[in-house]
Amino acid sequence: MLYAIKKVHFFDCKKAGTIMDGIEKWNKNEDTTLTGYPSIDKPWLKYYKKEQIEKILPQCSMYEYVKERCKEYLENTAFNYFGKKVSYHSLFAGIESAAKSFGAIGIREGDIVPIISVTLPEIIYSFYGLNRIGAISNMIDPRTSVAGIRDYIQEVNAKVIIVIDAAYQRVVEAAEGTTVERIISVSPADSLRFPKRQLYRMKKGIKVRRCDLTWEGLLALRDDSVDIVHPYKKDECATIVHTGGTTGMPKGVMLSNDNLNAAAEQALNSLMPLESKDVFLNVMPPFIAYGIVLGIHTAIAGGWEQVLIPVFDPDKFDDVILKYRPAAAMGVPTHFDKVISSKKLVGKDLSYIRCLLVGGDKIRPEFEESINSFLFEHGCNLQVSKGYSMTEASSTATFSFGESNKIGSVGIPLPKTIVAAFDEESGEEKQYNEIGLLHIQTPTMMLGYYGKDEETNQVLIKKADGSKWIYTGDYGYVDEDGIVFVEGRSKRMLIRYDGFKVFPPLIEKVVEKNCNVQNSCVVGKKDPEHSQGKLPVVYAVLKENADKESVKSNLIKLCKEELPEYAQPTDFIFIEQMPLTPIGKVDYRALEEKNGEE
Repeated sequence: MLYAIKKVHFFDCKKAGTIMDGIEKWNKNEDTTLTGYPSIDKPWLKYYKKEQIEKILPQCSMYEYVKERCKEYLENTAFNYFGKKVSYHSLFAGIESAAKSFGAIGIREGDIVPIISVTLPEIIYSFYGLNRIGAISNMIDPRTSVAGIRDYIQEVNAKVIIVIDAAYQRVVEAAEGTTVERIISVSPADSLRFPKRQLYRMKKGIKVRRCDLTWEGLLALRDDSVDIVHPYKKDECATIVHTGGTTGMPKGVMLSNDNLNAAAEQALNSLMPLESKDVFLNVMPPFIAYGIVLGIHTAIAGGWEQVLIPVFDPDKFDDVILKYRPAAAMGVPTHFDKVISSKKLVGKDLSYIRCLLVGGDKIRPEFEESINSFLFEHGCNLQVSKGYSMTEASSTATFSFGESNKIGSVGIPLPKTIVAAFDEESGEEKQYNEIGLLHIQTPTMMLGYYGKDEETNQVLIKKADGSKWIYTGDYGYVDEDGIVFVEGRSKRMLIRYDGFKVFPPLIEKVVEKNCNVQNSCVVGKKDPEHSQGKLPVVYAVLKENADKESVKSNLIKLCKEELPEYAQPTDFIFIEQMPLTPIGKVDYRALEEKNGEE
C-alpha cells in the first residue's frame, strides 16, 4: 500500500537529517518544511513505500541478473512466438548455446558485435549470449542504408555481424572491404513451427552465401570446452544503442550492465502491477532503448510471458489484444489510435489489461483523456501510464501511476532518480512549477557516446557541487507533488507518428551532397494520416540556373540510398533564400510556420 499522506515534502537533508527521517515523519503524520527545490525535497518519494526507496540495486551482469530473478519459474513461458511457447528453462538453454557458439567462432570479451534485426527469439539469445561472454551487442535498425551500416561497421571495427535475412544483402554490400569476417543470418522462420517455417522460406526465397552462417549453422559449431564465464565489472559497457543525440548526428550510446539492471529493478520494484506468468505484449523493436530495456530486459526479469511481434502493424492492434488478452502492453501514442476507434472492440470486456505503457513521444492531453475514457468504458480500472526518458538514461526516468498520473504529465521520477529543471543561463535549479531545461540524475545514466568524448561532455553535465546530470534538451517543470511536465524541445528533432525520431541535420547532410544545393533546412509538417507526429520536409536554396526537376530527382535518389526508411523526406521545396534570425542563423522556426500555411 502506498503511503497515504498529505501534500508535504522532505526536509533539506543537510539541515534535517536523511530522506528516511522524512519518511518516518510522514508516517507519524508530522508536518515537514518545504525547501522549494525538487532535487532537495524529492516530493515524489511520498508515492513510494519505504522498502522501495531503500532497495539496493543489483551489481552483476545482465545475464546473471535475469538468471537469478527467473530461477523460481523456469517452467513458465518466457515468450510466445507466433503460437510457439518457449519456457524460461529453454530460454537460458538457448542463451548458453549461443554463448558457446559465439566463443567457438572467436568472439571474445570486449568484442563489439552489431545486431541488425527486429525482435526474434534468436536476437534475445544473442543479446544475452554475448553478455555471457563479456562481448558487447551493438543494436542497429535493419532499415539502415548501406552507407549507414558501413559507418557502424567501421566505427567499431566489427568482425562478426548478426543480421535478419531481409537485410542480409545490404550488410554484405556494406561489409565489403571492412574488418568483417563472418555474417550470421537469422530468419523469422528459425523459431517457427512446421509448416510455417517452410512456408516463410518458400515465400521469401532468401538465400545466404555458403561462406557465411545461418543460425542453425552457428549452433552446429558450439564448443562446450570454450570458457564463457565472464566476471562482472562495474561500469563496463554491455550494449550500444544508437540515437541522434543533441546535434542530430548518429551516436552510439554505451549502456552498462548496471544501467539496464537499475532500470529493470526500479520498474519492477516500484511500478509495474504485474506478476510472473502475466502476458506482456512487446511490440517495440530491440534497436531502441525503449524496446531493449523495457520490452525485453525488464519483461524477462519480471518473469512475464512476452508475446513477440517482430513487425508490428498498429492497424491490427485490436486483433492482437483480443487474441492474446495481455495484462500489459507498451507502445507509442499513435499505436492506440486504431484501438480506441476499433469496431472489433466495441462492447468487449478488456478488464484483463492492468497496465498500458505509452512512451517515445509526448501524448496530447485530449488524446490521453480519450484513451482513459476508452479504458473505463471497457472495464479497465486504470489510466494510461506515461513515461519520460531518453536513450542516454536507458529509456527509464519517470513513470505515472495512481495519484501521480496527472493529465498532461509524464509522471514521477523512479525511486533512485532525480528530475529537475534548471535555468538556461545561470544554471541554477528552478523551484516548483517554474519552467527550465530538464536534467536527469540517475543510476541508468549512460557511460557515454562511443568514440565521442566531446559530445559526451556536452550531455553529461557536472554541477558545481560535483553531481552529474544528463542534459535532456527539453523544457519542462516539476510541480509541488514531484510530478514532471514536459513543455517543449530545444533540440531540432522530429518525432514520427510511430515514435521514431528524425534528426534534420542528418537529412541536410545528405541533401547538401548535391553540388547544386547551396543551403538546406529540414523542418516537420503534421502527418495528415495520423492524430499526431511529424514528417520531414526539405527546404533548399539552389545555385543559379540549376534544373529544379533534375535536382529533385537526384535528391530523392540520394535520400533513398543514404537515409533509413523512416527518415525519407516527404517533399522538396526550393526557395530563393533562407530566412535568417537577427544573428544570421537559419530561422527554421519561420520555415516551420511557412510549411504549416502551405
